[in-house]
Amino acid sequence: MATSSASPATSRSASRSGPDVHGLPAGFGERLAALCAVDAQTGDLAGLARSARLLAGWAGDDGLAVEVRDTPEGPLLVIALDGTGPGRALLLGHHDVVYPAGTSASRPLERRDGRVLGPGVADMRGGLLVGLAAMAGLAADPPSGHRRVEMWIVPDEEARSWAPACLDEWRGADLALCLECGRADGSIVTARMASTWLTLEAVGRDAHAGTERDEGRSALMALAREAIRIEERLHGARPGLQATVTQLISGEVKNTVPGHALGAVDLRAATMEDLRWAIAELERFGSHDGVVITRSDEPGFPPLTRDDGLAEAVLALLAEVGAPVLEASSAGASDGSWSSSVGVPTVDGLGPIGGGDHGPDEWIDPASVAPRIEIVRRLLGGR
Repeated sequence: MATSSASPATSRSASRSGPDVHGLPAGFGERLAALCAVDAQTGDLAGLARSARLLAGWAGDDGLAVEVRDTPEGPLLVIALDGTGPGRALLLGHHDVVYPAGTSASRPLERRDGRVLGPGVADMRGGLLVGLAAMAGLAADPPSGHRRVEMWIVPDEEARSWAPACLDEWRGADLALCLECGRADGSIVTARMASTWLTLEAVGRDAHAGTERDEGRSALMALAREAIRIEERLHGARPGLQATVTQLISGEVKNTVPGHALGAVDLRAATMEDLRWAIAELERFGSHDGVVITRSDEPGFPPLTRDDGLAEAVLALLAEVGAPVLEASSAGASDGSWSSSVGVPTVDGLGPIGGGDHGPDEWIDPASVAPRIEIVRRLLGGR
């Protein structure tokens, strides 16, 4: 695995004050506009390389050590700041987005009705810049006695349903702060459900729908029957359990009994035990004459388990900076679930307040940015 590094620079861009682009803190809006001008969909190695160069350059400008690791999924960044205090803190983020090439040109960063809109502002480019700004604040105040801080920015979170390749390096940390956006009402995220996305495949027999209809074995009809069974049997069968059939794909032409079909099922559960039970129930496929059904084996995301001590500390800081003192449990997944799974106390939703993830009106609240930076800085050990 190739790596490159940048030495800490003396510039302290985070120490500037005053308003900036779209009412965001000084320097923040310019960086956010530049980052949102890059198309970096998961798997777009060229786009991910461009976003990584921006982030690495800004981190170096802010006096932070930068390591860029070349991985098959794209550049993984580790941005670090040593401290004189004990322990180690993690900031977790991803620089891939869901939007395809061309989105950034058609939807540049803008302010509308008091919100800042742009591709990936909430999920999670705004959060990445919150983390950088908090670390820059610590770097500008060496006597603060903060612990060592490591910001891990992966290139593949949006499409991955297994553990990040760097998970073992997160073990033993004292806390992890995941920089996904805060909820629309200002809530931080202190718990998440376990989740996975399974592909179903049915194989039957193609046949002409007119002259040999009864000789065919419809993979589509078999999966359709299973889709109904799965939702009726699983959704709500245990507290919080969600089962949603999200895809049914079959057939090449209109006049053929389809002998092949694919389906997708989204499963979310309060615990790993419930998720495993749901998977076992899902694969109790019925008998379908001449059709065989199998499923994929994605492990999915574990739950993020609420850490009472860290959650209460964050809520207290929210009160101190005058932000909404709210928390939520989310059905969505993030890499904060993985840090929690290896015993690292984790809180999520520490990016700017926002919403509309993955949609045409994705937004953040510019007034929430400065308080989020301050909360993260203090949690890392800043004065």
